[in-house]
Amino acid sequence: MRTSPLPAIVVIALLVLAGCAGLPGASENQPSPNQFPDASDINQSVFDRHTTEMANTNFTLAAERTRKERAPARSENNFTYMNETARFLVEPSDSQYLVHTDGYFSGNSTIYSNGSTEYVLLPDNRTMVRKLTPESVFNESSDKYLWRGWFNNDSGSLRVLAFVSIDATYQREGVETYRGVPVMRYEVTGVDALPGWAGGGAPNSYFEEFSATLLIDENGVIRHFEYEFVWIDYHTRKMTETYTLSEVGSTSVQKPGWVANTTSEA
Repeated sequence: MRTSPLPAIVVIALLVLAGCAGLPGASENQPSPNQFPDASDINQSVFDRHTTEMANTNFTLAAERTRKERAPARSENNFTYMNETARFLVEPSDSQYLVHTDGYFSGNSTIYSNGSTEYVLLPDNRTMVRKLTPESVFNESSDKYLWRGWFNNDSGSLRVLAFVSIDATYQREGVETYRGVPVMRYEVTGVDALPGWAGGGAPNSYFEEFSATLLIDENGVIRHFEYEFVWIDYHTRKMTETYTLSEVGSTSVQKPGWVANTTSEA
């Protein structure tokens, strides 16, 4: 079984996505708060632990981006909404991966991969087959495989916001049950809680608002991760990203029937 080459960043991926609220409550079987990281320990290292725990594990990851763009640039009266959703089904043990995307950039598309080749079903029902690029999260030979591909820190990429968010100053809000799993809720609100911005200068010179939520289980797996930025003066006005992990260990990927008829090279 191959192990994922993901770095600390992988943790982020998991996402974990933040928009869903857990079910509060303290049951007899809930773990002690001492089994979870202190708020001061929330940093890039949580990605490392997440990656280690999730190596070679089947899972489903739901990702959602809500992006509000000024259109035309810097106009407060007219906006373009560039929203995207994606649902990834991952079965590393059998090298099977499936993702369905829908949104402003991707349209309504489905991709199936065996780890080296991907088969694409386009919005108009045309299909194509192509070799995986080094940037593909399904490329098992790439350092962008899975988590690192989802949460890379490439210069100029909006993904860098995930790194900035995880390095913010969080507060622990207590143990709760999220989708049947005990988790610790970590939250942060306010631009002043952000670390130094990668571009230089104070974060409050770039952002008007910031918030993030992180749900981590007792094994260090990020079950949900969500963050939101509101820019002061930028072509992007507001962006929210959420990642939600589910069906850990039980996700099964089925090869779609249309793949057999996919023969054209992209």
